[in-house]
Amino acid sequence: MKKTVTVAVSLFLLLASMEIWSADNTDPDLVLVTGEHWMAASDKQKFAYLFGIGNMLEIEQAMQINAPTEVIRQHSIVPVLIEGLSNNTLAEIKELLDKWYAAKSDQAKRPVIETLYVEFALPNVSISQN
Repeated sequence: MKKTVTVAVSLFLLLASMEIWSADNTDPDLVLVTGEHWMAASDKQKFAYLFGIGNMLEIEQAMQINAPTEVIRQHSIVPVLIEGLSNNTLAEIKELLDKWYAAKSDQAKRPVIETLYVEFALPNVSISQN
């Protein structure tokens, strides 16, 4: 039951955050948010996206609590994003993304989640050698 509620809440949060992006868009499909979307978005939309990502990370982390660490690290971006971004506020992460996409306009089609992972989270993670 608890897992069903968690999944339902996760889906609600994802759809709610995506609704903000699609409010100006007539395409009903969910989109993978790229730098193009990011740079055209308002601050409200950017914070809603980051808030949604943060909520999803918290829910995923709670659902993976009993999984062995090495399995999680091999098959999930969640621990890397949580550890790698944990020292930043949402405002700081928004600013990092704003500056990164402004400086790298040739990367505008790159998904925001990929940029968060590769450029900002992964460099801040200590990966233990087993």
